Amino acid sequence: MIHRQGFLHVGDEILEINGKSVANHSVDQLQKILKEIKGTVILKIIPNQQNRILPLQMFVRAQFNYDPQKDNLIPCKEAGLKFQTGDVIEIINKDDSNWWQGRIEGSSNGSAGLIPSLELQEWRVASTTQENQSEGQSCLSFGKKKKCKDKYLAKHSSIFDQLDVVSYEEVVQLPAFKRKTLVLIGASGVGRSHIKNTLLNKYPDKFGYPVPYTTRPQKKNEEDGKNYHFVSTEDMTKDISANEFLEFGSYQGFMFGTKFETLHKIHQQGKIAILDIEPQTLKIIHTADFSPFVVFVVPPKQADQIETLQQLQKDTEAIQSRYAHYFDLVLVNNGVEESLEQLQAAFDRACSSPQWVPVSWVY
Repeated sequence: MIHRQGFLHVGDEILEINGKSVANHSVDQLQKILKEIKGTVILKIIPNQQNRILPLQMFVRAQFNYDPQKDNLIPCKEAGLKFQTGDVIEIINKDDSNWWQGRIEGSSNGSAGLIPSLELQEWRVASTTQENQSEGQSCLSFGKKKKCKDKYLAKHSSIFDQLDVVSYEEVVQLPAFKRKTLVLIGASGVGRSHIKNTLLNKYPDKFGYPVPYTTRPQKKNEEDGKNYHFVSTEDMTKDISANEFLEFGSYQGFMFGTKFETLHKIHQQGKIAILDIEPQTLKIIHTADFSPFVVFVVPPKQADQIETLQQLQKDTEAIQSRYAHYFDLVLVNNGVEESLEQLQAAFDRACSSPQWVPVSWVY
């Protein structure tokens, strides 16, 4: 009966039976004592810790900033855990459907606190978008034990499907490994091309750039396969339909694009592929196949900015607000030499130390 109820496990040490010491008793003696007892049996034991099955640890990377002091849904603001985008959080308990318990990995105090559950955060983002369209579907039960029946309506709505809702990404820590792709993200005019070209010229044996494809006519001084891969509109359209392009677009009536195949060839050569892609492409390349290290290049902040720089700053803030959860490094471009030094140090550090990566990269 005790075994079926799970009160005793292999290796546990029985100290007392009904208040009487049985330390150092043999198995036969213990069996005899138990057989003679009638009614309630009270055991005092020392559990065998070595054979205990430890609960599986779960870690997530936060994809949004959270401040419990600004959250009207949390049942107790003082019990909340403040975190930033990119923080790795150990999930201690997720029994409650609305509020998880977690602590930030590597934090100095290691204290735990309440954080919104995955379900609650996705509901919050979707319902915020919907609130002006449907007044009757608001739900105020979050933060209480009672569940809200209407919160699932957000997941079935067309608005929820259209949103790229970010909340948490489950991660696992791996030993040091080499990132395959260096991705430069930033607003137009921030200096990504200068950084890319400097790296390619300075370290041709380390980095490679995927030669783009285009339907533009080849010029006399251009070599096919070096500057561009020149193809017909028919062939490029066919390959686009076959999902062979990472990204593509048009300029002055001609098509341009980067093929997955060119990236793989660079990786096969043992080189790191450099990409300066549009931010919406990050979702596609965020896989183990490309193992990207994403660098967000931003302009230096200046007190007096001309209109062009003001627009650059606005574009930068717009990209950061939407795609910050993909960034491994935010690089202030104070000059190409300083930027390269910081970039290389961060990249080398990432490749030579344990790394938190999405579980989808492993399983």
